[in-house]
Amino acid sequence: MNSIKIGILDDHPIVSRGLSDFFVNKNDQFSVAFTVNTRTELLAELEKSLPDVIIVDIVMPDVNGLDLFTELLKLHKGIRIIAYSTLRSPVLVENLLAMGVRGYVNKNQEPEELASAIKDVYYDLISVPAKYKFLTSRFREPEKNMLTKREMEILQSIAAEETTQEIAIKLGVSPKTVENQKITLFKKLEVKNSAGLVLAATRLGYIS
Repeated sequence: MNSIKIGILDDHPIVSRGLSDFFVNKNDQFSVAFTVNTRTELLAELEKSLPDVIIVDIVMPDVNGLDLFTELLKLHKGIRIIAYSTLRSPVLVENLLAMGVRGYVNKNQEPEELASAIKDVYYDLISVPAKYKFLTSRFREPEKNMLTKREMEILQSIAAEETTQEIAIKLGVSPKTVENQKITLFKKLEVKNSAGLVLAATRLGYIS
Protein backbone atom coordinates (compact mmCIF):
# COMPACT_ATOMS: atom_id res chain seq x y z
CA MET A 1 0.00 0.00 0.00
CA ASN A 2 1.24 3.51 -0.79
CA SER A 3 2.17 5.73 2.14
CA ILE A 4 -0.86 7.77 3.26
CA LYS A 5 0.03 11.42 3.79
CA ILE A 6 -1.76 12.90 6.79
CA GLY A 7 -2.12 16.28 8.46
CA ILE A 8 -2.97 16.77 12.13
CA LEU A 9 -4.72 19.69 13.86
CA ASP A 10 -5.07 19.67 17.64
CA ASP A 11 -4.78 22.67 19.92
CA HIS A 12 -2.81 20.59 22.46
CA PRO A 13 0.79 20.24 21.18
CA ILE A 14 1.36 17.12 23.26
CA VAL A 15 -1.55 15.41 21.48
CA SER A 16 -0.48 16.42 17.97
CA ARG A 17 3.14 15.42 18.64
CA GLY A 18 2.05 12.13 20.17
CA LEU A 19 -0.08 11.28 17.14
CA SER A 20 2.72 12.29 14.80
CA ASP A 21 5.21 10.04 16.62
CA PHE A 22 2.75 7.14 16.51
CA PHE A 23 2.23 7.40 12.74
CA VAL A 24 5.90 7.97 11.96
CA ASN A 25 6.64 4.69 13.73
CA LYS A 26 4.09 2.77 11.61
CA ASN A 27 6.81 1.80 9.11
CA ASP A 28 5.92 3.09 5.65
CA GLN A 29 2.13 3.02 6.04
CA PHE A 30 1.83 6.73 6.86
CA SER A 31 3.75 9.95 6.42
CA VAL A 32 3.00 13.09 8.42
CA ALA A 33 2.79 16.18 6.24
CA PHE A 34 2.32 18.55 9.17
CA THR A 35 1.12 18.97 12.75
CA VAL A 36 -0.50 22.31 13.64
CA ASN A 37 -2.27 23.76 16.65
CA THR A 38 -4.48 26.52 15.21
CA ARG A 39 -6.94 27.11 12.38
CA THR A 40 -4.64 29.74 10.87
CA GLU A 41 -1.71 27.33 10.75
CA LEU A 42 -3.91 24.63 9.21
CA LEU A 43 -5.21 26.87 6.42
CA ALA A 44 -1.66 28.00 5.64
CA GLU A 45 -0.44 24.39 5.37
CA LEU A 46 -3.34 23.39 3.13
CA GLU A 47 -2.50 26.23 0.76
CA LYS A 48 0.92 24.60 0.24
CA SER A 49 -0.33 21.06 -0.38
CA LEU A 50 -3.30 18.85 0.44
CA PRO A 51 -2.65 15.68 2.48
CA ASP A 52 -4.58 12.50 1.71
CA VAL A 53 -6.40 12.71 5.08
CA ILE A 54 -6.51 15.34 7.81
CA ILE A 55 -7.30 14.71 11.47
CA VAL A 56 -9.10 17.69 13.02
CA ASP A 57 -9.99 18.26 16.66
CA ILE A 58 -13.59 19.40 17.02
CA VAL A 59 -13.16 21.60 20.11
CA MET A 60 -10.74 24.44 19.42
CA PRO A 61 -10.25 27.70 21.36
CA ASP A 62 -10.06 29.91 18.25
CA VAL A 63 -12.89 28.45 16.16
CA ASN A 64 -15.98 26.25 16.36
CA GLY A 65 -15.05 22.85 14.93
CA LEU A 66 -18.20 22.54 12.82
CA ASP A 67 -17.59 25.98 11.29
CA LEU A 68 -14.02 24.93 10.49
CA PHE A 69 -15.19 21.74 8.78
CA THR A 70 -17.63 23.75 6.67
CA GLU A 71 -14.83 26.13 5.70
CA LEU A 72 -12.42 23.33 4.80
CA LEU A 73 -14.96 21.46 2.68
CA LYS A 74 -15.80 24.65 0.81
CA LEU A 75 -12.18 25.65 0.21
CA HIS A 76 -10.83 22.24 -0.76
CA LYS A 77 -13.16 20.07 -2.82
CA GLY A 78 -12.71 16.37 -2.10
CA ILE A 79 -10.76 16.88 1.13
CA ARG A 80 -10.94 13.84 3.43
CA ILE A 81 -11.50 14.80 7.08
CA ILE A 82 -11.59 12.72 10.26
CA ALA A 83 -13.13 14.51 13.23
CA TYR A 84 -11.19 13.68 16.40
CA SER A 85 -12.78 14.50 19.75
CA THR A 86 -13.86 13.48 23.24
CA LEU A 87 -17.44 14.46 22.33
CA ARG A 88 -19.74 11.44 21.95
CA SER A 89 -23.13 12.69 20.73
CA PRO A 90 -24.77 10.61 17.96
CA VAL A 91 -26.37 13.84 16.73
CA LEU A 92 -22.92 15.37 16.36
CA VAL A 93 -21.67 12.37 14.37
CA GLU A 94 -24.70 12.46 12.08
CA ASN A 95 -24.23 16.20 11.50
CA LEU A 96 -20.57 15.64 10.65
CA LEU A 97 -21.43 12.97 8.08
CA ALA A 98 -24.14 15.16 6.59
CA MET A 99 -21.60 17.96 6.14
CA GLY A 100 -19.22 15.69 4.23
CA VAL A 101 -16.78 14.70 6.98
CA ARG A 102 -15.77 11.12 6.20
CA GLY A 103 -14.81 9.83 9.63
CA TYR A 104 -15.18 10.28 13.37
CA VAL A 105 -12.84 8.89 16.03
CA ASN A 106 -13.20 9.42 19.75
CA LYS A 107 -10.01 10.34 21.60
CA ASN A 108 -10.62 7.47 24.03
CA GLN A 109 -10.22 4.94 21.20
CA GLU A 110 -6.92 3.14 20.68
CA PRO A 111 -4.42 4.72 18.24
CA GLU A 112 -4.69 1.62 16.05
CA GLU A 113 -8.39 2.39 15.58
CA LEU A 114 -7.48 5.86 14.36
CA ALA A 115 -4.97 4.30 11.95
CA SER A 116 -7.69 1.96 10.67
CA ALA A 117 -10.10 4.89 10.22
CA ILE A 118 -7.49 6.77 8.20
CA LYS A 119 -7.12 3.82 5.83
CA ASP A 120 -10.90 3.58 5.43
CA VAL A 121 -11.29 7.28 4.69
CA TYR A 122 -8.31 7.22 2.31
CA TYR A 123 -10.14 4.56 0.31
CA ASP A 124 -13.32 6.68 0.22
CA LEU A 125 -15.17 4.76 2.93
CA ILE A 126 -17.04 6.24 5.88
CA SER A 127 -15.47 5.34 9.23
CA VAL A 128 -17.19 5.70 12.60
CA PRO A 129 -17.16 3.56 15.78
CA ALA A 130 -19.40 0.48 15.70
CA LYS A 131 -22.10 2.02 17.89
CA TYR A 132 -22.60 4.81 15.32
CA LYS A 133 -22.76 2.58 12.22
CA PHE A 134 -26.56 2.87 12.15
CA LEU A 135 -26.11 6.54 11.22
CA THR A 136 -24.18 5.89 8.02
CA SER A 137 -26.76 4.17 5.81
CA ARG A 138 -27.87 7.28 3.95
CA PHE A 139 -24.32 8.55 3.43
CA ARG A 140 -22.48 5.45 2.23
CA GLU A 141 -23.79 4.84 -1.30
CA PRO A 142 -21.42 6.20 -3.99
CA GLU A 143 -22.49 7.13 -7.48
CA LYS A 144 -23.18 3.93 -9.41
CA ASN A 145 -20.06 3.94 -11.58
CA MET A 146 -17.73 5.93 -9.36
CA LEU A 147 -14.56 4.01 -8.59
CA THR A 148 -12.87 4.34 -5.21
CA LYS A 149 -9.15 5.00 -4.86
CA ARG A 150 -8.51 1.32 -4.02
CA GLU A 151 -10.54 0.14 -7.00
CA MET A 152 -8.50 2.46 -9.22
CA GLU A 153 -5.27 1.00 -7.83
CA ILE A 154 -6.47 -2.55 -8.50
CA LEU A 155 -7.71 -1.57 -11.95
CA GLN A 156 -4.33 -0.09 -12.86
CA SER A 157 -2.56 -3.20 -11.55
CA ILE A 158 -4.82 -5.45 -13.65
CA ALA A 159 -4.04 -3.31 -16.71
CA ALA A 160 -0.33 -3.80 -15.93
CA GLU A 161 -0.96 -7.60 -16.02
CA GLU A 162 -0.13 -8.09 -12.34
CA THR A 163 -1.45 -11.27 -10.72
CA THR A 164 -3.88 -11.33 -7.81
CA GLN A 165 -1.05 -12.36 -5.50
CA GLU A 166 1.17 -9.52 -6.70
CA ILE A 167 -1.61 -6.98 -6.24
CA ALA A 168 -2.37 -8.29 -2.75
CA ILE A 169 1.27 -7.97 -1.68
CA LYS A 170 1.58 -4.48 -3.13
CA LEU A 171 -1.58 -3.20 -1.41
CA GLY A 172 -1.04 -5.07 1.85
CA VAL A 173 -4.33 -6.99 1.65
CA SER A 174 -5.33 -10.62 1.20
CA PRO A 175 -5.76 -12.22 -2.24
CA LYS A 176 -9.42 -12.80 -1.33
CA THR A 177 -9.89 -9.06 -0.81
CA VAL A 178 -8.42 -8.40 -4.24
CA GLU A 179 -10.74 -10.98 -5.82
CA ASN A 180 -13.75 -9.38 -4.10
CA GLN A 181 -12.69 -5.97 -5.41
CA LYS A 182 -12.39 -7.43 -8.90
CA ILE A 183 -15.96 -8.72 -8.70
CA THR A 184 -17.11 -5.25 -7.67
CA LEU A 185 -15.25 -3.75 -10.61
CA PHE A 186 -16.86 -6.24 -13.00
CA LYS A 187 -20.28 -5.22 -11.73
CA LYS A 188 -19.60 -1.48 -11.85
CA LEU A 189 -18.22 -1.57 -15.39
CA GLU A 190 -20.63 -4.30 -16.50
CA VAL A 191 -18.02 -6.76 -17.81
CA LYS A 192 -17.33 -10.44 -17.24
CA ASN A 193 -13.53 -10.77 -17.14
CA SER A 194 -10.26 -8.87 -16.77
CA ALA A 195 -9.84 -8.31 -20.51
CA GLY A 196 -13.27 -6.73 -20.71
CA LEU A 197 -12.49 -4.70 -17.60
CA VAL A 198 -9.39 -3.15 -19.17
CA LEU A 199 -11.24 -2.37 -22.41
CA ALA A 200 -14.16 -0.75 -20.57
CA ALA A 201 -11.87 1.19 -18.24
CA THR A 202 -9.89 2.52 -21.22
CA ARG A 203 -13.07 3.52 -23.05
CA LEU A 204 -14.40 5.35 -19.98
CA GLY A 205 -11.08 7.13 -19.37
CA TYR A 206 -10.14 5.44 -16.10
CA ILE A 207 -6.86 4.24 -17.62
CA SER A 208 -4.97 5.24 -20.76
